[in-house]
Amino acid sequence: MSYFLKSRLVAATLLAVVGAAHAQDSAVFDPQRGTWQLNYQDAETDKWVSKTYVQQNGIKPMISTALSWGGQGFTYSYRVKNGSNAKQAIDTFRIWGISTVYAMPDLPLITVDPKKDADGWTRQEWSRLLAKRKFENEIVKAPTGWGAALRIDAQAGQTSFVWTPGLKDTDPDGVAPGKHQAGFDVLRPELPGVARAKLTGSTKEPWGLDNLPNTAFWSQKVDEIQSQDYLLVPVLAPIIEVPKPYDGAELARRVKLHVQNWPKYGHLTQDTLERLNRQFDVLIPALQGSNKPAARQAAVEVLKEVFSHHPGMTHEKLGKDDDDKDAEAMAGIAGNLRVGLPVVVIPIDRVAARALAFNIVYLLTRMELGR
Repeated sequence: MSYFLKSRLVAATLLAVVGAAHAQDSAVFDPQRGTWQLNYQDAETDKWVSKTYVQQNGIKPMISTALSWGGQGFTYSYRVKNGSNAKQAIDTFRIWGISTVYAMPDLPLITVDPKKDADGWTRQEWSRLLAKRKFENEIVKAPTGWGAALRIDAQAGQTSFVWTPGLKDTDPDGVAPGKHQAGFDVLRPELPGVARAKLTGSTKEPWGLDNLPNTAFWSQKVDEIQSQDYLLVPVLAPIIEVPKPYDGAELARRVKLHVQNWPKYGHLTQDTLERLNRQFDVLIPALQGSNKPAARQAAVEVLKEVFSHHPGMTHEKLGKDDDDKDAEAMAGIAGNLRVGLPVVVIPIDRVAARALAFNIVYLLTRMELGR
C-alpha cells in the first residue's frame, strides 16, 4: 500500500473519531437561562440535531384559597397571581394527587352491543359521557376563557382538578406576569386538607421533549427534565370526609391521619407533629367518651400550637386569609429547587395551619352543639 493511500486512510479514521467525539447525545442545563441544550441524531434523517428546550418553570406563582360554606357543602375559591418578575405566563393550574376519590353518581349503563347496533351504542355512550360531564361541571368551575376538568383515578386512589386556558382566539393565554386571575372554584362537602397545586409556564414549544430518540439515555433525561418542569404551591383542598352518621372521634382520627403526611411534603416538622399527636391522643378518646372538658382542652392546645407559629392568624382568617399571605412556591421539591428557591424550615406552614385549625374549630363547634 502506498504512503499516500495509508495517509488518506489514517486521516479518514481520525476524522471519524473526532466526529464521533463531537456528535453525541447530550443534554446540558443552563441555570442562568433556564434552558436545556439537547443534541441527538434524528431517527429518520440520521442528521444531528441541536435544539434548545425552555423549561416551563419561569413563573412566580402565588395562590390564595378562600373557604366558605354554601348550605350543601364548601366552596374552595382559588386566586392565582403571577409575580411581575416572572418570565412566563402561567398556562396550567392543577391541584393534583388529592388522596380522596370522590364517589361518582350512577351513570347510564351501556347495554347495546356495538357490533349489532352501532347507532344505539353511540347514543348510550354519548348519554354516559354527558352525565359524567354534568357531574364534573357541578364540582369544578372555571373563570371566563378557561376550561376546567375533574380527573378521578380510582386505581391510584387520587383526584385532581385541572384548569387551562380555552381554545378560542379570544381566550386568555394564561396569567401573565404581574397579573392575577380569580374564579377557580371547587364545590365539595369534604373538610380542608393540604394539597399541592402544580403550575407550569407558557413556552413556544412545550412538546419539545416528544420526539427525542427512544433510548435509555433520553428516557432518563426526559424524566429528569420533567421532574423540574413545574412549581408546587400548597393549597387548601377538599380532602377529609365527614363521617355519616356524624362521629366526632372518627373525624378526629381522619384529621390526624391526614396530618401524618405533612412532614413528607414539607408542611410540618417532625417535632411539631409529635406535639400535635400527643393532643390528638387525648382528643380522640375524649370525644369517644363524650368527655367535653378533656376534648375542649386538647383542642385548645392544638390551636395554641398552630397559632403560635403564625402571629396575627385568628379564627376569622381561617376561611379567608389576608391578601399578603398568599402561598408561594415550596422550596425543596423538584423544580422549586431548580429555580433556586430558599429552603426555609418552619414548624407548620400557613396553609397547613389554616387547614388544621379550621378542622379543630369544626370539631369543637359540632361538639358544643351536640350534633
